[in-house]
Amino acid sequence: MSTDLKDATIIVVEDDPNSYLATLDLLQMEGATAVHCCSSGNSAVALAETLPQVDLFLIDIYMPGETGYDIIKRIRNHPTLAFSKVVALTASVMYDDIKRVKQAGFDSFIGKPVRPARFANQVRQILAGESLWEWR
Repeated sequence: MSTDLKDATIIVVEDDPNSYLATLDLLQMEGATAVHCCSSGNSAVALAETLPQVDLFLIDIYMPGETGYDIIKRIRNHPTLAFSKVVALTASVMYDDIKRVKQAGFDSFIGKPVRPARFANQVRQILAGESLWEWR
């Protein structure tokens, strides 16, 4: 698993184009080159199955259709994706939301709006194996 953004393969699962573009820009400004966006869990898993590896999934929690909770179950039960890092990247930052994210098996939590000056370093920390729970 790569800890360098330029070598990491990242899939962003986000239904809001503005949120995806902001995430993409922040990662690319720090050197990330393999960032993919999907608007659903189905498309994210299908894409991931075509890639040699996925280092990190950044998943919004509340999307139409499948929620982030549905998506993480699919990832954790998948034979080749189960060990990818999975992060909740969401505006749902109430205590109960964070507790549920932990219980669902996410590796970390980053609250929206993201802090542009910190975001790339947060992602690096997670790629390096740190558990990060920052909602504010």
